[in-house]
Amino acid sequence: MGKVKVVRCSDAGLDCSFVGRSESEEELLNQVAKHAKEAHGMEINDELIQKVRSIMHEEEHVS
Repeated sequence: MGKVKVVRCSDAGLDCSFVGRSESEEELLNQVAKHAKEAHGMEINDELIQKVRSIMHEEEHVS
């Protein structure tokens, strides 16, 4: 089994159960950007991307 990159809204201090997972950092950033805009009304900018990268971590991929 490989690793998968993971971002949880709750890790950013939000009261939200969203969890994004992808083997690709670019795909994960796209998932999180879409969620942040649609669910939280956030504008996507460099500061937000840096924050997401700071809470991104890897977990074992479970099939």
